[in-house]
Amino acid sequence: MNRSHVIRLNTTPEQETYFRKACGVARHAYNWALARWKEARIEGKRIKMKDLKAQYNQIKGEQFPWVYETTKCAPEQAFADLGQAFANYWRMKEKGTQPKLKHPRKDGEEAGFPHFKSKKHDRLSFYLANDKFSVHGHTLHVPKLGDVSMTEELRLGGKIMSATVSSRAGWWFVSIAVEVEQETPTHSGGAIGIDLGIKTRATLSSGEKFENQKHYRRNLGRIKGLSKGLSRKVEGSQNWWKNAKKLAKAHYRVACQRQDVLHKMSTKVARTYALIGLEDLNTKGMLANHSLAQAVSDASFFEVKRQLLYKAEQYGGSVQLVDRWFPSSKTCHVCGWVKEDLTLADREWVCEQCGSVHDRDWNAAIMVETEALRLIRDVPVVASSGHKFACGAERSGPFEGETVCCEAGTKVL
Repeated sequence: MNRSHVIRLNTTPEQETYFRKACGVARHAYNWALARWKEARIEGKRIKMKDLKAQYNQIKGEQFPWVYETTKCAPEQAFADLGQAFANYWRMKEKGTQPKLKHPRKDGEEAGFPHFKSKKHDRLSFYLANDKFSVHGHTLHVPKLGDVSMTEELRLGGKIMSATVSSRAGWWFVSIAVEVEQETPTHSGGAIGIDLGIKTRATLSSGEKFENQKHYRRNLGRIKGLSKGLSRKVEGSQNWWKNAKKLAKAHYRVACQRQDVLHKMSTKVARTYALIGLEDLNTKGMLANHSLAQAVSDASFFEVKRQLLYKAEQYGGSVQLVDRWFPSSKTCHVCGWVKEDLTLADREWVCEQCGSVHDRDWNAAIMVETEALRLIRDVPVVASSGHKFACGAERSGPFEGETVCCEAGTKVL
């Protein structure tokens, strides 16, 4: 199982200059390869990434001598990244899952086709192979640079596979991927149903609730002020860059606050319960409602689902996704009567058949648990080894003593 640890770096000005050069080399190699691929397409030829890489290595000493100032991993990985981008594009085109474009692309390409990387708009990052760097305590040794101070030690033990150095909000981070040996335990917990919402982020069928702290809305005043100040400055000027860094840090603060709460909640649930029932919500469709888009984004429904899927497998549990059209809120968990005229404004309702008074969210969580228990006996086990989570299937992870070896997933900056 591969896991990664993201660590912030304490860089000096010289080290930051090296990192920016390495990111520039990686970006140049990527854009060069994409341009050559497009030229070959115009001529009616198909060219492979390994041929482009060999051609680049032949001419870089004469035409691009500055690439030797940084690690050779930076340009080499760019060709692998472009190859993966083309593979993703062809797969989406074959399956008909290409995203829809609101406006035509400036380069005239289809949605999903690889685009040229921008120095301003794309995140700065470059790759390091496991034999080109080393980690000792709080020190990261980078080739042709030397030792870089890390804010903390690597917490994972095992074989180091690779590292990615990237920039975010004015700070530099390294994400170190480690291959760890871990046997998935047998979970002895019970079952739980979860109802996701905006006011209350998650309501469990046990009655426990996790409030939605609305981090973005709480920090919206500062973000708006910084955005307004950025729009009033000349783009590319020193004051523009200073304001842009402040705005990026404000957004990064919100992201960190949200991730902290989500990880604590998902870890607690995954450790406690062996079977987790969860609605398979269409988050993308919900974002189309501009009246609720900001609140839905702040609640992070998809991120809750993503974390629960891989953490449940990690602790030996299972996640059963319930169909989004299942009437969990409208169905009485006592007698099964369905209140067809239930609206979003009805936070409590009375069952006309048995007279039970229901809290909307709690009743929905109980019905999600009931439906998950019913489905768990009808749906075969889906092994998700080698995937981030269960292949988009209706179920993820083992249950009732079954165990699978899976990938826990990695944190992405």
